[in-house]
Amino acid sequence: MPPIAPARLNRWFRRHSLTLVATLGGAAGVAFAVARLGGAAPPAPHAGPPPAGLVQPAEAPPRDTVVDTIQVALLLDTSSSMDGLINQARSHLWKMVDQLGRMTRVVDGKVRGVKIELAIFEYGNDTLPEEGGYIRQVLPFTSDLDQASEKLGALFTNGGSEFAGQAIETAVTSLAWSKDPAALRFVFVAGNESFDQGRVSATAAMATAAAKDIAVQLIFCGTNNGDSESLSWGTAAKLAQSDLTTIDQDRVAAHIPAPQDADILRLGGELNGTYMAYGAGGQAAVARQAAADASSVKLGAKVALERNALKAKKAYRNDSWDLVDAVDGDTGFLGRAKDEELPADLRGKSLEEKQAAVAAQASRRAALKAEIARLEAERDAFLKEEATKRGTADAPSLESELIKGTRKAATKKGYNL
Repeated sequence: MPPIAPARLNRWFRRHSLTLVATLGGAAGVAFAVARLGGAAPPAPHAGPPPAGLVQPAEAPPRDTVVDTIQVALLLDTSSSMDGLINQARSHLWKMVDQLGRMTRVVDGKVRGVKIELAIFEYGNDTLPEEGGYIRQVLPFTSDLDQASEKLGALFTNGGSEFAGQAIETAVTSLAWSKDPAALRFVFVAGNESFDQGRVSATAAMATAAAKDIAVQLIFCGTNNGDSESLSWGTAAKLAQSDLTTIDQDRVAAHIPAPQDADILRLGGELNGTYMAYGAGGQAAVARQAAADASSVKLGAKVALERNALKAKKAYRNDSWDLVDAVDGDTGFLGRAKDEELPADLRGKSLEEKQAAVAAQASRRAALKAEIARLEAERDAFLKEEATKRGTADAPSLESELIKGTRKAATKKGYNL
């Protein structure tokens, strides 16, 4: 092979010098470029602190394996005038839990996430026993959000004897509240008639809650115009040391279509295929999951999208019936699980084969969740831009007021929202 002419070789070096710098990297690449192309010597490496105005990004604290607990008891007036409130509770469930699930707390230099436990009571419905104050525990504390959706879907309105003070006392004294001092404990009571009905006064109800470090937030479903009903709720809110919030229970939030909607709904449906039901109640739980999806679709596109976005979050967990979540929370779970309690296609297989099958579904789920999160971020940016163009803002709702009500108590205990 004949030698390459020096002039031609130099032209080649000049043309490809940037590629060689990138390939050689660092000081070696710069020295090569200077040697071949000439010019001023490169500046000496900077020693000492970064130049003024340049701030090195802070390193994010590591995640903690420990999670904090947030408990919310939702007390809903189901008297004959409150259909709008029940519909808001059904429609806003997913967004409420999504917002609460974003709370974090730094403990010993590590970031803790949270688990959400939701309880539901209804009060003021004349079909309920009078001796109990027309109050019923619909659901004890649970992290099973599909079950909460099912229970909310079965509520109906009737009659009207709304003993809000007694409803608060019942929730405070009958639920299994966390004894962890760092846990957040909330009672949210929503209604529209006078707060002064029934045998338990506002003063007594708030004192009972305060003794257990339970924050009470009142949501008045009406207009705070100084009439006797709104004044009674305002007085009760002061006793609870919280701000009275008001909502239009009949308002339905508008849905703004976004380019990402169809893909989020499709991927949310695919997520269901990654669940591996186990135990006696596993198949019933799968049915509840599908029913919650269908119910969200009936409530509207906005609700369906919020439901599917939540399914991609940590707040939506189903350790009690899904193997993927159960193993994620307890790596030794499969080794202890009885064969007859597992899905049929895992029975009789070795532990290694079972672990591989669960890991495959976990990997698939993680990929779907990541894609939904990406689409949700794009959708949020699109909706903000659209809201700016239209000059619109969301009106107060059960979801927005619930989140506002948590901030004060959460901040006191070091939570970030």
